[in-house]
Amino acid sequence: MERPIPAGFVEMIKRVEGIDSDALIASLDTPPGVSLRYNIRKATPDEMTGMYEDMSVVEWCPEGRRLSVRPKFTLNPLLHAGVFYVQDASSMVYSAIVSSLVVLLSDDVDGRTSRPLRVLDFCAAPGGKTTAMVNALPDDAQLVANEYDPRRGNILRENLEKWGFGNVIMTGDDAGAYGRLTGIFDIVAIDAPCSGEGMMRKDEDARAQWSERLVGQCARLQRDILDNVSRCVRPGGYMIYSTCTFNTAEDEDNARYIRDVLGFEPVELPLRGVEQAARGVGEGHLGLRFMPHLTEGEGLYVCVFRRPSDDEVTTPLKPRDSRRMKGGRHDNSVKGLKAPDWLAPDVDMIAGESMATGLPKAMNPLLETIRNAGIKITGAGLPVGVIKDKNIIPDSRVVLSDLINRDAFPIVELTEEEALRYLRREALVLAPDVARGYVCVSYKGHPLGLVKNLGNRANNMLPQHWRIRI
Repeated sequence: MERPIPAGFVEMIKRVEGIDSDALIASLDTPPGVSLRYNIRKATPDEMTGMYEDMSVVEWCPEGRRLSVRPKFTLNPLLHAGVFYVQDASSMVYSAIVSSLVVLLSDDVDGRTSRPLRVLDFCAAPGGKTTAMVNALPDDAQLVANEYDPRRGNILRENLEKWGFGNVIMTGDDAGAYGRLTGIFDIVAIDAPCSGEGMMRKDEDARAQWSERLVGQCARLQRDILDNVSRCVRPGGYMIYSTCTFNTAEDEDNARYIRDVLGFEPVELPLRGVEQAARGVGEGHLGLRFMPHLTEGEGLYVCVFRRPSDDEVTTPLKPRDSRRMKGGRHDNSVKGLKAPDWLAPDVDMIAGESMATGLPKAMNPLLETIRNAGIKITGAGLPVGVIKDKNIIPDSRVVLSDLINRDAFPIVELTEEEALRYLRREALVLAPDVARGYVCVSYKGHPLGLVKNLGNRANNMLPQHWRIRI
């Protein structure tokens, strides 16, 4: 990397007691690692064997895999099918944390709960930690993924659509808005915007933007987020706080703020494989520090807290003026449209101006709660169809989700060459005996999307913005 590590950062980190600052600084000039995490609802460990050479399991995440070299992931059709996600190994600890919290929140010895767990990922884009949490959640869990920045929100949406977990509501609002949802979530994750010191090994921009002023600005923003979003945690529920930075102002100082000012109780979880990670520095040793000279991954600070069961749940603030939800009214009869037969029976359709999405019926109360709080909803559920006149044309993305009736479309298996042609949005020609109409194309048994088979050719229905260009 051409840009040197900022001198101010070196001076600052040398003042932190309990860190081998020389080893940490030296590690930031070493090559970054490469890792991926597979989707447990779409793949098995056996399917991962041999996908790439020299893969090894991430110590704290059984579904994580380290690679010795970085391949061209874009040319693997399984990436686009949502079978795996390319993610730094350190961040995969979210899957282990949520797995432990699900056990703590369970009502019986089998780890089940009497009602669906409600989970908020407040700073969700681009979706790596969100999908890691989904891996650890029960199938009936209800997830809200929030991203304030619309551009980053679009990336989050694409990754969630490929991952295929339909129990999701996407929002795009600020911390103040979420302060109105008092005590409704079992788990709240705040991977806070930070100064990005933990990315200095692989991101030159992280080096270029760093300043002590930025550290102070981030620390203040993080406390504003904590002040508001911590209200969302129900009594007896849990909050995960993390950053991808090393300084104590954004890490341990904020952890002590959560404990001493917000009144949450620090929680130590029985996580496997994290022995090489450092305990937090200073009084209390709150949290875990993943650092490149200790663990094979980028910088990450993470801590877990529990809201005391006897905390008083204050009356929610008066909702702001409700904003129109992108995606329209939640009503199957909108415009006289009927839910399509490819939708699973426990899923409702939400019809907008041109797109219909599907949301499991069990999510309706949470959706209404969020709407009534005036929070900006950017999506409810996952795409199922395009509205044209009085008809609904299936959306190619629906076959990637768990909202579909699996018998709805005939399936044609593609070779790797054909799959890449499909992902480049080229037309295909299917075998003569393939039924006319909408057909699901798959690769190694995993759906990629839809085509409309006309016989002499099959029109490609992959979303235009998903097309690969290599």
